[in-house]
Amino acid sequence: MGTEKPKFELFRQFSGKFALFWVILPNICAIAMWPVGGPSAAHGIFASGLLAILFCTVDRIWVRRLGLAICFSLSTLLFIASSFNLELTKALSSLVYLGELNIATSPEYVAAALLIVVALMAGLKFGAHVPRLALPGQKLMALAPIALLVNVDMVATAGTRGSYKSSAPADAPIDSAVLRNHISPDKIGARHLVVIMVESLGVPNNEYDRALYEKAWGKARWSGRYDVSTGTTTYYGSTTNAELREWCAVWSDYQSYDFDKPDCLPWQFLKAGFETTAIHSFSGTFFGRQLWYPKLGFERRIFEPELLAMGAAKCGGVFGGVCDTDIPRLIGDQLRKAGDKRQMVYWLTLNSHLPVAADESLKTATCSTGNAQWDEKRPMLCRVYAIHQQLADALAAEVMRPDFPDADVLIVGDHMPPFFQRDMRTRYDDRHVPWIMLRRNHRTATLN
Repeated sequence: MGTEKPKFELFRQFSGKFALFWVILPNICAIAMWPVGGPSAAHGIFASGLLAILFCTVDRIWVRRLGLAICFSLSTLLFIASSFNLELTKALSSLVYLGELNIATSPEYVAAALLIVVALMAGLKFGAHVPRLALPGQKLMALAPIALLVNVDMVATAGTRGSYKSSAPADAPIDSAVLRNHISPDKIGARHLVVIMVESLGVPNNEYDRALYEKAWGKARWSGRYDVSTGTTTYYGSTTNAELREWCAVWSDYQSYDFDKPDCLPWQFLKAGFETTAIHSFSGTFFGRQLWYPKLGFERRIFEPELLAMGAAKCGGVFGGVCDTDIPRLIGDQLRKAGDKRQMVYWLTLNSHLPVAADESLKTATCSTGNAQWDEKRPMLCRVYAIHQQLADALAAEVMRPDFPDADVLIVGDHMPPFFQRDMRTRYDDRHVPWIMLRRNHRTATLN
């Protein structure tokens, strides 16, 4: 009778050190978010795990350390991409802009960076010396912690999984606020058109948040001068996706869209005799806007340096740039000085880009919605609503002025606020963003 292997021989080939240093630590960012929210990291866990097995079949320490760095980088990058509805290629290209961000102003980002660095250092020191995966049974058992982590992640992130979407399904019908309001050069009743895309303006799905939204953007504050209509439109991806959604009626991104086809709406306005202007309160190099805004049809581009030269103030935060509250006045001045030239002005806001820091220049050092318990529990959400309220107040102060020129104004969100926390993310409609259309009421107003 032959010798029978022990029943649990295969399980004895499981390596706890491999599971810790090559599977858990490279995905520590996603794991740390499980209790509070965050996107699914299943793809990153699986991909980095397979690479980990491959690198652990090699004896050379320098190769293993390189492998650990690759596993950490891949899993972290995929997690960040999912968090902000970015495709992987766009997330990779975004790395060149890190120098433009003030990461130190966000305690959340600082804590995450420290966690990743400490985990990486531990991995490089100890993980490189994990026993080599040489036998088939060792490689097979190395799949166990990967599979376990993938399944735990799927359960932990199930509640918000549908709200993370970097791209539209192939059969998704195009939708936009521009299309819903039938905006085109020949259908603008007013002399000018102003389109404002508000960073992280979402559709609240609960009574308390809806009251805060209505206070800022409700119909009543605009109806004295405008015929007001409101609605929602579908969104996918990040802010640049939203820009092409509105201006070119496509589910695409600036990296893949064919700009050689000059059929986007700004081109149509330009050909119809309008002067077309794009304004952004941040650097024009961010996501290459200074390169592709002209391809959309914006003959004039105004970014942070020009806005500061025009008298706008500087605001801080992670995305430090121009204070959004100063821009409505500058838009009004441009329209008043336009003379016989009709204007089509596009403004992409900045200050409500998450994370919104507690910052004196943003007037978010303290925040109150009138409910101290609510504010204390959700300080970041409170600051987002504070920024949106300030923006809406500044806009209303300008467009309701008696001398504000004859213009239709479209206000639209780009995407819902990309909170990590599950309890804040679920406070929003995860499929739609709002729009507010202000059409000049010519029953009570005359052309300026």
